[in-house]
Amino acid sequence: MYVAGHGCAKAALFGLCGVLLDQYGSVDEHGLHGKARAHRAVGLLFALGALTLAGLPPFGAGLGKALGEEAAGHALLPVFLLTSAVTGGALLRAAARIFWGAGRPPRTGPAGAETSGEGKEPEVREPRRSAHHPPTVVVPAVLLLLGLLVGAVPALAQSLGHGAELFTDQAGYPAAAGGGTAGGRTPGSGAVERAPLGWTAAGAGLGLASAALVCLPAGAALWWPSGAAPGRRASAVLVPLRRLHSGLVGDYLAWLVGDYLAWSAVGMAALLLAVALQA
Repeated sequence: MYVAGHGCAKAALFGLCGVLLDQYGSVDEHGLHGKARAHRAVGLLFALGALTLAGLPPFGAGLGKALGEEAAGHALLPVFLLTSAVTGGALLRAAARIFWGAGRPPRTGPAGAETSGEGKEPEVREPRRSAHHPPTVVVPAVLLLLGLLVGAVPALAQSLGHGAELFTDQAGYPAAAGGGTAGGRTPGSGAVERAPLGWTAAGAGLGLASAALVCLPAGAALWWPSGAAPGRRASAVLVPLRRLHSGLVGDYLAWLVGDYLAWSAVGMAALLLAVALQA
């Protein structure tokens, strides 16, 4: 459920970034500070995408988050709320800077605790700078609508839930491969009768709380005095983390592949050890 809703929202955000790239030749939030005021529709869709990723009801990402919170228990609720607030807050901060010119003007010195994309090779040489671009906005709007339908249409939720049940049906896999049944039951029939998937009052309330919390980190990043003590303490933590993020896709792919290979090696070693102990 979450993957379906999250994928629609993130794809819409990528499309909206494409609008900025097409119009201005950049997607750097400091370099575009207040420059996209003429594209308020794009800005509203971008802000909606940020709130969607934070868990805003009744979008599909919010329903998936609510189901995850319910399954994980109360102990992990702070983790869900914190990660949602930070994720949505970063996107909402960028939207406020780019489309409304909110916050302090961009710094001329080092970026400090925030990354910048101004030094990268531009992907668009001749931006169009036109406020009329309906085709490029329709696609992100449709994607956000699809994400809304995932969480708002009960039939879609039930269909995704049934697919998830089939995907996690361990006994059904060998039965399907062998063309028979496993343990006297039909493959994919499910060992336990599951409750209908849908919104609950608690899930909707937590989703609204997560969507509201995004305003705190976004507002702090935009208007917190740069010389204040909490700001200095936050920078001491954030700057080393930011230095690990170059913003180059190749670096991230290298880290991702390296991490995958490392964990695959660990898993293979554990499997071989288990086989050796059994022998």
